[in-house]
Amino acid sequence: MNDSSVAMCDADSVSWGREARHLWPLEEGCTYLNHGAFGVTSNPVLDAAEKLRRTIDRQPARFLREELPDRLRQSAAAVGKFLGGDGDDIVFVDNASTGVNAVLRSLVLLPGDEVVTTDHAYGAVLRTLEFVCERAGARLSFAHVPFPIHDPGDATDAIMSRVTPRTRLVVVDHITSMTALKLPVHEIIHECADRGIPVLVDGAHAPGSVPLRLNDQDPAWYVGNAHKWLGAPRGCGFIWTHADRQSSLRPTTISHYVGEGYIRAFDWPGTKDFTPYLSVQDAIDFRAQWGEKEIYHYCRTLVRDGANMLAEAWGTQRGASDRMTAFMTTVEWPGAEKGTAKAAEELQLRLRHEFNLEVEVKPFADRLWIRFCAYIYNDMADYEKLAQIGRTFM
Repeated sequence: MNDSSVAMCDADSVSWGREARHLWPLEEGCTYLNHGAFGVTSNPVLDAAEKLRRTIDRQPARFLREELPDRLRQSAAAVGKFLGGDGDDIVFVDNASTGVNAVLRSLVLLPGDEVVTTDHAYGAVLRTLEFVCERAGARLSFAHVPFPIHDPGDATDAIMSRVTPRTRLVVVDHITSMTALKLPVHEIIHECADRGIPVLVDGAHAPGSVPLRLNDQDPAWYVGNAHKWLGAPRGCGFIWTHADRQSSLRPTTISHYVGEGYIRAFDWPGTKDFTPYLSVQDAIDFRAQWGEKEIYHYCRTLVRDGANMLAEAWGTQRGASDRMTAFMTTVEWPGAEKGTAKAAEELQLRLRHEFNLEVEVKPFADRLWIRFCAYIYNDMADYEKLAQIGRTFM
């Protein structure tokens, strides 16, 4: 634990739902069901990060030149321990999109090569794939993953059906941002390994919402965020890279030490605020007050019960089965709005400004879907409010 560690409380005294909400700086009266979008950093972790920031500024030259390298490696080791990986395989980036850029822009693709992803891919990742493939003359191939979906095997089959002898890379979300599907990445990695195809996993939404064992899953690269479900301050992402591929990976920002190995190249991107990276242990300690198994059980049960209640109240359907759901999911919106990006934006703004309720509204498969989350500070009353609002649009 570092010198900015959060205050711990008796595990028997922790609360859930509305009684725990005071531990996060959320606006009074706002029903916040969108933790997965940008994360919400708890008050204790924010306080710990600010304390560390002031510590750095007491003597920044000494800290950044002498203390930072060891501190970063300690923080990487904490992430590795939490995610079932080795700290020496982990480097920090500001967010998952930056990590995906580092991986994709370090690849050598040739004309005629193919890259496979899904039609649920995150927009920023998709734009990067388009850029990299266009520059190389490679082909970007899309697997159509059914939606709504109930069987994880259908997702695996859809992705593997697009693999050809020309496929050089598969890029897959662990949990899709657009549709909140928990994809069977372990099975996909295994199937690709049998064909000698490396897999890049976009795990932006996974750390802290699904148990991870990176060494066992063994992708080529796993990119994630620690500032969403894990609870670190915003601006804390990471890349886990298989040992065999570390020598060829370069950061998006080329700085002084790019030629001195994987860790050295990433650990110093230039002068910046490193406190989000260095506060990961504080975030892990904060969650430990509830317990990881207890958090998983509470949030999965809550999002499942909330989804079932909403689908029944609205007479619509869930986007995914329980087997493909982590801490967020989707339910079809009951209103008559068209399933367009414009309609989704207008509805999301209306829910925010007229009803003080925060969710994501996603256009997919010609319909609008409400993507909502469950975290420690949520309870069923939040979904009941959403259900009631939705009825007024029916």
